[in-house]
This record gives sequence, C-alpha cells and structure tokens, in this order.
Amino acid sequence: MHQSQGLSTTPLWRRFSLQLAALLLSPAILCAQQPPGSDEIRVSSQPYVPQAPYTLRVETKLVDMVVAVRDAHGHAVPGLTRDNFQIYDEGKERAISTFSEDTAASGGISQPAASAALAPPGIAPGDVPAAKEPIQPARFLALFFDDVNAKDGLAGGDLGRTQAAAKRFVKDAFQPGVRIGIFTASGKQTLDFTIDASQVTEAIAALKPHIRMSENGLLPCPKITPFRAFKIAHDRDRETLRIVQMEPIDPGCPRGVDTIVSQAEDTWRRVKEISLDTLVSISRVVDYLGKMPGTRVLLMASSGFIGGSLEQQQEGIIEQAVHAGVVINALDAKALYVEEMPGARPGDTRPLDRRGGTPPTYLVHESMALGDRLTIVNAAMADLAQGTGGVFFHNNNDLNAGFHQLGLPPAVTYRMSFSPVGVIADGSYHKLKVKLVHSGSYSVEARPGYFAPEKTAAATETPQSKLDKAVMASDTLTGIPAGLSMQVGKPSAGQRTLSVIVHLDISKLAFSTLNDRKTQQITFVTALLDAQGKMVAVKEGRMDLALKQVTYDQLAQTGVNAKLSFEMAPGIYNLREVVEEAVQGNLSSSTNSVDLR
Repeated sequence: MHQSQGLSTTPLWRRFSLQLAALLLSPAILCAQQPPGSDEIRVSSQPYVPQAPYTLRVETKLVDMVVAVRDAHGHAVPGLTRDNFQIYDEGKERAISTFSEDTAASGGISQPAASAALAPPGIAPGDVPAAKEPIQPARFLALFFDDVNAKDGLAGGDLGRTQAAAKRFVKDAFQPGVRIGIFTASGKQTLDFTIDASQVTEAIAALKPHIRMSENGLLPCPKITPFRAFKIAHDRDRETLRIVQMEPIDPGCPRGVDTIVSQAEDTWRRVKEISLDTLVSISRVVDYLGKMPGTRVLLMASSGFIGGSLEQQQEGIIEQAVHAGVVINALDAKALYVEEMPGARPGDTRPLDRRGGTPPTYLVHESMALGDRLTIVNAAMADLAQGTGGVFFHNNNDLNAGFHQLGLPPAVTYRMSFSPVGVIADGSYHKLKVKLVHSGSYSVEARPGYFAPEKTAAATETPQSKLDKAVMASDTLTGIPAGLSMQVGKPSAGQRTLSVIVHLDISKLAFSTLNDRKTQQITFVTALLDAQGKMVAVKEGRMDLALKQVTYDQLAQTGVNAKLSFEMAPGIYNLREVVEEAVQGNLSSSTNSVDLR
C-alpha cells in the first residue's frame, strides 16, 4: 500500500487538510509489503481542485422525487409500495428505478450503516463505527409573511392571528437539521436562517403591518376598492361600474362614469404596483433559499393579493423555484372568511336602508361578488403552490394546523426516482405527474416537473469536471451502491471529531481485466458546508484495486469501507459525499445534515 503524507493545501478553497484518514479493509490485503504476484490495493490522496464547469448529461442521473400521500383529513398515508405509484413524464409512463418509504422520525434517508455484517474479515465490529443516529437531511424553511397586503385593524387582524399561530408552530418546527428564516414582503423585520428558536420567535413577534393601500381604495368617495378597480379598469366590467353608481353614499359624492373610471384606473395602477412588488419579494426569497444545501421550503402566509395581468411574473417565479428545488406552500391568513353584509361593514360610508322588502340590486351584486373576489385575491397563492409541488391551505380557521401541515415534513413520504431515458439535453421543461393506482380519496404531493440540462459541447466533458459538478451540486445520484454512516467523537480542545464511513458494494461495480486481475479505481470526495452553503472542509481519497478472482469474491461478499475524519468546530453542517468509479464513470452523491454541537 502506498499512501502520501503531508500534502499541500488547495489554494481555491480555504486552507484544508487533504490526506485520506484511513481505509478499513482486510489486514491480509493491506500489508506493509506485498510479495510479487499478490493482490494490490493502493490508497492515495491528492488536493481536490475543481476544474472547468460541467453540465451533467441527463442520461447519467436519475430524476429524484419525494412524494407525500394524504388522506381526506390531511394525514400522511403509510404502507404504500412501488406498485401503488405511477410516474408520467410528459404523459409517458416511466419505470420507477428506486423506491423507499421514509418517516420524519428517521430523517427521511435510508442509508445502510456500517456494522459487523458489513465489516470485512479480520476487522472487529467495533472497528467499523456505526452512526449513532439516523442521518438527518438538512431542511431550510423560509417563513414569508405578507405584511404589505395584510388586513388589520377593524377590517381583519390577519397578521396578528398569523403571528400567534407561527409562534406556536416554531416550538415544534426545530427538529434536527432544520433552519428557519423570517422574510417579509416589505423587506423589514427579517432574520437569516438560524437554529435558534428564540431568535425566530422574537422576529415573528416583531412583525408589523406595512399596508400600502386601504381596502377602501385611494379615496373614500366614490368607494373604489382594489377588487372594484380590477373589475372596472382591467376587466372593463360595466356591472361593477353601475353598482358603484348605485351604492348608498353621501349625496355629494361624484357619480359620473368618467370620474369613476378614472379613479378605478388610478387605483388599479397602484394595486398592480403593490402586487408586483410582492411577487418580486417572493422571487428574491426563492433565489436566496435556492442556494441553501438541502430541502428547501418557502411557507408564504398572506391575506392574498390581486395578481391579475401579472401571470408572466408568476410563471417566472414557478420556473425559478423548480430550477432551484424550492417548494412554495401558501397559507391563506384570512382563514374561513366571513364578511359583513354591505352597509354593515366598517368601511361603508352609510348604513344600508333595508326598508322596502326586496334587497336593492347592488346588495345582490355585492353578495354574489364575494366569492369571485376571494378567488381572485387567492389565485396567485394557489398558482405558486400548485406550480411548485406545494400545498395551498385555505378555507380553514385552524391556522395552527395550517402551519404544521405546510411547515413540517409529512410523517411519511415516499422517495422514488426514474431514469429519463431518451430525454434530449435542450434545457426544456418536462411536466411530471405522479398517480396512485387506486387513489380513493387520497391526494398526492410531488414535484410538478424538471428541466432537462442544457446541451453542452462534448469537449467540456472530462472526468474531473464531472466530479466537480457533483461535489458542488445538491441533488442525489445513485449510480454506485454506496452507504454512508457517521460517528461523532467527544469534544476535545474545542473541536469535534467527525468520522465519515462510506461502505461500497463492489459486487455491483463493473471491473476491467488486466492480466489475471480485476481492476477498478474509486474516488471519494467528502465536503462540509456551513449554513450559508460555504465549503469549510473537504477531503479527497482514491482507491486503486487490482484483485485476483479469489480476493474479489471475498470482498464482493463483505464490501469495503473507506473512512475519512475531520476536526471541526462545534456547529451544524451539511455533509456532501460523492463517490465515483472509473470504469463506467458512474456517480453516487448525497447531502446530509451533521450536528456537531
């Protein structure tokens, strides 16, 4: 065995130590001196230096999906199997390549742990450390509060109720690997992603409304609400115009058509500006959240806003979120909305005179328009959620349940993937549909689609750049049968020791043949990233195998384990593990959360 020592650091990253810490194999194989004709397992290490950018071909990776199934009461449904699901890619059914049922308690990742059963001959069970706890995936939750379109004061108090429910939710939200950030439509009272529950609770309590337009519109007379402005100025609805003229208001209030239309157009321009600013704020949070390593969820709590004529901007956010792997869940802060009848509302200028029997035309119109108005102000939230594979929680007064359903991972999810065989690398969007063979009253939540990669020149495809791309990405690849386990040592001198063990099933790898040997080269890259996604430690190891058939048969039964160790300051990190084999160029990769506190 040959192992390099005291390697220099890599200038493109921070000052990292890059030697392979240890390799756990049979002592009979890793002897200090190998006689002529014996098997050869050579272990080396080298600086990890990223090369040119590389766009991974779609044929070499799986499209990974996490699917939640809920019953009519919103509860996650356990016990389903691969045969219960069908995946359609642009209407074409795809075979499910991998499948597992994951629970929130187990962290949502099923990884084979290194144990006595996996240890090679000659290694005691205690020499192969197993993970103390299931590996928890990093989860970034952005709580987005719409403090601009909120309805407060006499007209509602939506933001106050939302704050109360959010503070109760935070008590249950901080599970291992979870970081929460607070963001607002106004850009005020924000908090970056943190694991400190007290900071999050304080930030929620500090939220205040920054309402930019009254529900009554720009002027009290005539009363052109945002909804009426939309109907008159955007939809050119003559019935709404007529109702404004008929409404019981002060005698001195102008009722001319030109005056009403002009005020409606001014109001609609202002409403559209506010709605556009709201969408821009959402887009900024999606962009920031999309850079975080792990599961990314944006939970938007809003009383709703009119997004009519801004469909293109909404589609842009959906595309942006799908590209970044961000799911948008929306909570209607109005809850189960009940509005006073016209004439009894706080903003009405004159009470309704109901004497005379039959309600006036405007009363009937206002009552019928309520449903249309709620649909229009909720449409943007519903579209953003549906377009990103999220959930829209509405028509329900239990905001506590809403936050828990939208902010916590389902108790049971199903992780599955398929190979997009035949997909052209043209950057196009592919719609996905996950169906249950026997759906009953169940609902399915899954990503709505994926983007094929952009076509790249073959000259840019090099083994090193392919590895670089996988290290810097956040997706999951399963091209190599590799399991991951971790062990955290006791604190020493303010540092924690993290040992990362990769177990490799070589029986499922392709080998080349050279003379009487089966040859293969395995590269391991382990990187640790902080909460902002910055790489703070990285190591690369390489294993060269040249095995006789009898040794290969032995290791095919037991597998081999590679171990790399890090000395790290206490904290929560994301661990990115990439394994590559040289014969066919297959990769495995995963991102997991590590708690070193």
